[in-house]
Amino acid sequence: MYNKVEFLYLSQDDCVKAGGLDMSGTVKATERSFFLHGKGDFILPPKPVIRWGGEDSEETIGRIMSMPAWLGGLEYKEELEARGLLGPVNTSGLKFIPSKPHNPEKYNLPRANAVEIILDPETLMPQAIMDGTLVSAMRTGAASGVAAKYLAKSDAKVLGVVGSSVIGQTQLLGVTAALPSIERAKVFSPNPDHVKAFVEKMKDKVDVELAGAADYRELISEADVICTATMAKSSYVNPEWWKEGVLHIETSFWDTPPEALDFMDKIYADDWKQVKHHGADVSWRAVRDGFITEERITGDLGKVVIGELAGRTSDKEKIFFNPIGMGLHDLSEAFRVFESAKAQGIGRVLPLWENYAL
Repeated sequence: MYNKVEFLYLSQDDCVKAGGLDMSGTVKATERSFFLHGKGDFILPPKPVIRWGGEDSEETIGRIMSMPAWLGGLEYKEELEARGLLGPVNTSGLKFIPSKPHNPEKYNLPRANAVEIILDPETLMPQAIMDGTLVSAMRTGAASGVAAKYLAKSDAKVLGVVGSSVIGQTQLLGVTAALPSIERAKVFSPNPDHVKAFVEKMKDKVDVELAGAADYRELISEADVICTATMAKSSYVNPEWWKEGVLHIETSFWDTPPEALDFMDKIYADDWKQVKHHGADVSWRAVRDGFITEERITGDLGKVVIGELAGRTSDKEKIFFNPIGMGLHDLSEAFRVFESAKAQGIGRVLPLWENYAL
């Protein structure tokens, strides 16, 4: 007779109580995963994706992604702690994330939802099953924050966010948490009511001047750091609008035309191999369609974090960061929240089985 198996169940409310909305903690957890990615102390299989059409169908019909990962850190425990990056993870996990674009208008539900599973490293039995929607949104903003920390110019003062959704909100939180030099932030959406609601909701959550922009051009031409996080189905970015020294972070797919990347001095990904496998991100399409050569891809951000690859070397450089979104980030942030919940006695212990039936 096998022993019973139990796991900690964390609802989204539980994750909030355990510090899931603490962007400073999320930035540390996300930088931890970038650091370990740079060190090679990870396993990250290509994302399996279910699509009902080509790459562009993800923004219209929807998709289902599964994001397994293993993240280490034991070998780098002292360096992680010296950097304030929370210590080793040393376990595996999985984020399961379906996305249906019509959900908000049709069903008053989020476009995407996620579940995170964290395994016991000794038995590979689940030790936590938890809401991954909050984790996913927070780490997406935090990844942009880490990119801004290492790639923005030293005196970056203006942040521009295109997109007024939850991901736009976490872009604002992530970059301002990681880049103290930011003094002003502008947001734009084609829907003026969404912009007003965004500003009203977020103005007291960040210590910067926050306002709406009149149009795409105003936002892009004024910003030192740009975050595009939209459901756009076609490109609207004009590369002539980019100012000297800009950092453009593209978390969505279709905002920037691939030919525009030839205007950039440096182009980074979170994991270039994963970007190529996914086949939808603008940096890959720029290479695939011959607008730039693959040699123009400078490298992965993790290598910048550990100091093996140069980041920005001049305040005049125009830099593009194109993250695919790594399951390593989800695992690192989910592990942070899980450890906090355990320490505070948050969540419910549930049985996977009491008496093994087979």
